[in-house]
Amino acid sequence: MMMDARLRRLVFLLLLAAAAPLATAQLSQDFYKTSCPDAEKIIFGVVEKRFKADPGTAAGLLRLVFHDCFANGCDASILIDPMSNQASEKEAGPNISVKGYDVIEEIKTELEKKCPGVVSCADIVSVSARDSVKLTGGPEYSVPLGRRDSLVSNREDADNLPGPDIAVPKLIDEFSKQGFNLEEMVAMLGGGHSIGICRCFFIETDAAPIDPGYKKKISDACDGKDSGSVDMDSTSPNTFDGSYFGLVLEKKMPLTIDRLMGMDSKTEPVVQAMADKKTDFVPIFAKAMEKLSNLKVITGKDGEIRKVCSEFNNPQNSSSSSSVIRTSSVNADEVAGLSSSSSRKVGPPDAVETPAMVADEAAAKVPGGVVVSVGGDQQQPPNPEADRPGLKLRGSREPVNPAAPVEPGPGGEDAAKQQAVAALEEKKKRNMAKLRAAQAKM
Repeated sequence: MMMDARLRRLVFLLLLAAAAPLATAQLSQDFYKTSCPDAEKIIFGVVEKRFKADPGTAAGLLRLVFHDCFANGCDASILIDPMSNQASEKEAGPNISVKGYDVIEEIKTELEKKCPGVVSCADIVSVSARDSVKLTGGPEYSVPLGRRDSLVSNREDADNLPGPDIAVPKLIDEFSKQGFNLEEMVAMLGGGHSIGICRCFFIETDAAPIDPGYKKKISDACDGKDSGSVDMDSTSPNTFDGSYFGLVLEKKMPLTIDRLMGMDSKTEPVVQAMADKKTDFVPIFAKAMEKLSNLKVITGKDGEIRKVCSEFNNPQNSSSSSSVIRTSSVNADEVAGLSSSSSRKVGPPDAVETPAMVADEAAAKVPGGVVVSVGGDQQQPPNPEADRPGLKLRGSREPVNPAAPVEPGPGGEDAAKQQAVAALEEKKKRNMAKLRAAQAKM
């Protein structure tokens, strides 16, 4: 009996010890109440200042949180700069034109002055997105704090974010995998695409039905300029509202996916319902953003609190067995200069700028207004009207040289796959080089 009592006590103590980290690992509204009580005030102050100087700041920060959280959780992994021959999420095709890095770094600098080593970059990203929504007239939603920053940033984790011409069923599947239902998906797109701009480089008017008058308007605004842009929401570009849904049904949105949303049998009824009552989507959007900001967060003693958001506190070289970022599959010269705060030149020195840039591997639109994503793995349907005169603002696609045929036999199938992968990688390199050249010109 005495032994049984001791055993039970031992088991109880072990369970108690195991549960303790779980209690401290939870996010909470007052996480910085004593360690940095002015944290949220400082974040809002910087975001508000930058928003007043440039209303587009809000769309950039909203898109930034989506790209960070949707790829591998809300861990600030998107903020890491690539190092020499090592890749990071920032290098991925969907993230090449993401904006807001400089805003996050300014916030971090101010917080380090007030309470060094306390507030994580992951918390800054989530809170700044919430504040951006508020500043544009959107809902206030809850963002509990206590996230920690990742020790890993892999380009591959961000290479397949939903693109601007993704099929609606595939888009539904991608959001479902992250825990979002159909209404939440539509509401997030509606809120995210109601502010910000869309670059002409990523607009393809022939990919889905479009209002003729709106098509001419886009044509006049872009006029062959890949670096030009149009407002995502032509009626209220800097205000968070429900006008998106009516524009979708009228086929007056620049991105293919938005126009497709108003035609698909599953999404069209939801879009119509939200267009009929434009305020009904607001609480759904707020709930979805709360869920987004809590995706796969790092808490407790895991991860770290970075001193500088674009760098790990103790980065390890790729030759180490405990490498924190994988070796890049892109030429080392193409990796440098991706941070907006960096003084390094963006893009390889031999990159050629051309009006007919290809966006297959670096085109996207996700919540937040501006665009970019990888579409290289998606098979493009044949387009019998490809040579028809008309507006095609995203540029004509470059053909991929097919891999040489492989004779049947042992290992033949694997060799064919390897050649196909090599061809795709080569195409990705070309497209990313062109996109970076365009970024350098802007």
